[in-house]
Amino acid sequence: MIPNDEQLETISHMQGGSLEETPFAVLLHALTVFERTVVLEIERGPLEKSIFFENGAVVDCRSNLLHDTLSGFMVARGDITEEVAQDCLNKSVSRGIRFGEALILEGLITASELYRALQQNLAKKLLDGFSWRTGEFRMREHATAVESPLKVNTPQLVLTGISRFALDAEVNEAVGPLVGKTLYLNPDPPYALSEIRLSANQRQLTRLLENGRRIDELAAETSIAFNEIMRLLYSLAVLGVVIPEDRLPQRRPGTAAAEGGAPPEVEVEAEPAAAAREPHVETPDLGRELATRALPPGQLEALRLEAAVPAEAITDKARDGLMDAYLKHRGRDAFELLGADEDASMTAIESRFLEFSERFAPWKFAAAGLEGLAEKAEDLFLAGGRAFGELCDVERRNALILRRRNLREEQAKKTAPDRFLIKSDLLDPEVQFKKGKSLMQGGHYREALSQLEFALDCDPQNSLYRAELAHCRFLESDGRKADEALNELREVLRIDPECGLAFYLTGLIQSEVGDPEIAEGNLRRAIKMMMPDRRPIEALKALEGKKKRKRKLF
Repeated sequence: MIPNDEQLETISHMQGGSLEETPFAVLLHALTVFERTVVLEIERGPLEKSIFFENGAVVDCRSNLLHDTLSGFMVARGDITEEVAQDCLNKSVSRGIRFGEALILEGLITASELYRALQQNLAKKLLDGFSWRTGEFRMREHATAVESPLKVNTPQLVLTGISRFALDAEVNEAVGPLVGKTLYLNPDPPYALSEIRLSANQRQLTRLLENGRRIDELAAETSIAFNEIMRLLYSLAVLGVVIPEDRLPQRRPGTAAAEGGAPPEVEVEAEPAAAAREPHVETPDLGRELATRALPPGQLEALRLEAAVPAEAITDKARDGLMDAYLKHRGRDAFELLGADEDASMTAIESRFLEFSERFAPWKFAAAGLEGLAEKAEDLFLAGGRAFGELCDVERRNALILRRRNLREEQAKKTAPDRFLIKSDLLDPEVQFKKGKSLMQGGHYREALSQLEFALDCDPQNSLYRAELAHCRFLESDGRKADEALNELREVLRIDPECGLAFYLTGLIQSEVGDPEIAEGNLRRAIKMMMPDRRPIEALKALEGKKKRKRKLF
């Protein structure tokens, strides 16, 4: 589905529907373009995900899958062991802190490393949605506050999701209506092309589209695989970055387009230099106004002069301190953010605010060329201004004190077992995968299929699950589904070229269906990638023995 502007607006205000009719990529795009603040809930069988949008930006995703938790994600990547994860989970519950904070306190990770892990975990959870061909979705207003400071680059997510997980049939169906039409880069796109990180091949295609090209012309003028061309066009068409000629804006009489010539070249906006990029501000000027109003005469200028330091003068401790504060700031109230006591005097609160403002002055980081940190410092600086404004207002301050008191009373009513018990009804695909593997080893292929299929449904990005499922289908069919299994393994390798298991199983199946030369090449690749696993070595020995026996017969 490639929606037009009217369809996008309608989709952005839908209360619910099916993913067959409105694909996940289109939902993300519509909610981003129309800057919605909603929770998008998607559901497929027992699988559930809740995606939180704030002013069109995805800031959080929650699911009922164990491997989607930060602990599960980090264990799966090998960042920490299961034992370390369980220990930190226990400590996070007993101390009433988040799992990530427990990792930092144990010295297992820095705040900057935690931020990167959270970003990658969020991206992985969202990418799963691109593999959901069926399911239902609902939209609702925010019911709970979102403490996550993360923000997702929607166009990048859509490009990656479609490139990796869209089925060929889905791509061909969506792009089919564009065949034979001249396609251009949209001169007024919803997103600047500079917001998307493109590969060398993708940049080559977008340069050609500046002057307009048909799909067959793109294929003829480049050596890029046709499948890759189609996936890029589908992604950029969904995002409104690429449009057919009949959707180009009308031009004034006398221009080349009006006279029948080619449209003028569309200038692709280059990535702005870091020093010239405008900082991203999401909040009104109230925070900045309060911040500067509270500073004594000369203090603001002194802070600005102090900021003129080289990047190396900002220590690792200062950088990590900023990231730590940034990760926590949305979950803190005004007292917690400024580090002030409830009974603190206004003089004490002003002092705390000045310390906070000096510590996180964004110009200090910008002057050092640390633009990424400067943007986060600005968010903190303005949050501090809002917190100071709240504590300056007697009514709002008293209301906050009352809320804090009520929260303490609620916590006190909970018994120790309730406070410290780790409760989990999350789905664990690894359990199903291990059951499926055990059934396969016992020759119970049909029963194994249902276990492996469920594991892959839960974790569609897991190349090992998909490869084993393809092999199980081959075994269950007594070899009749060899072509289907090999096609699925090729898809695994398209998505994950480093999956040694897929090379091994491809070689194994090819050796059984009479393609020994190609099988040998795949098995040799698997040997290098799967060391010290000896299965591909044994399979290669068996293949060589089979070839020798065949030569003797002839």
